[in-house]
Amino acid sequence: PICTITGNDFICAPGQTTQLCVPAGAASYLWSTGAITNCISVNAAGLYSVTVTNASGCSSVCSRTVTISPPPVCIITGDDFLCEEGQSTELCVPAGAASYLWSTGATTNCITVNAAGTYAVTVTDENGCSSICSKTVIVNPLPLCIITGDDFICEGQATQLCVPAGAMSYLWSTGATANCILVNEAGTYSVTVTSLNGCISICSTIVTLNPTPVCMITGNDTICDGQTTQLCVPAGATSYLWSTGTTT
Repeated sequence: PICTITGNDFICAPGQTTQLCVPAGAASYLWSTGAITNCISVNAAGLYSVTVTNASGCSSVCSRTVTISPPPVCIITGDDFLCEEGQSTELCVPAGAASYLWSTGATTNCITVNAAGTYAVTVTDENGCSSICSKTVIVNPLPLCIITGDDFICEGQATQLCVPAGAMSYLWSTGATANCILVNEAGTYSVTVTSLNGCISICSTIVTLNPTPVCMITGNDTICDGQTTQLCVPAGATSYLWSTGTTT
């Protein structure tokens, strides 16, 4: 009698099954498992043999080795965060599998996502074995980037510009890498703030140079005994403070 075993010679994981069969129509079958049907389901690796006996009492013996096929690698790489909704990150699993199916419907090994959520993928190899993995993507807040400090300097003076402390790094247009800088020239000053989660904010401020007020004292620089003289500086300034304590 014909004794040819058909069916997969592998299972994808212990506990899964494959069906092994020999042609129907013989008088009897006896598998190494003790089964007496022409087909058996097996769920473990091993050598399976069967004795097929026809109506004349003639027998044939055949066997098949079943192995466990390792599941395909399913590890998602790529950032698990976005710095703001609408930005994107690429998620990938290793190339080379027979097929991919993401929860988004994509069928490539890499996808680009631009919203928070959990993304799952089923990876199937050439043997039909599958693995499933997932990654959760969150939206991280952008670091605070608000420059404080005077937006003007008087000639020869300086002002301190600062952004909030606590970020991972700072890079000013001057090349400085602290959260505060001292500037003594007019111009536009910008800073790139990078947070601990790798998100970036950029802000800038314009510092102008204000002219110094005219300070020229007019009036007699001599007085006769018992007389007075009036000393003046140009009107229109915000404040005055004489050495006498006078504020006019």
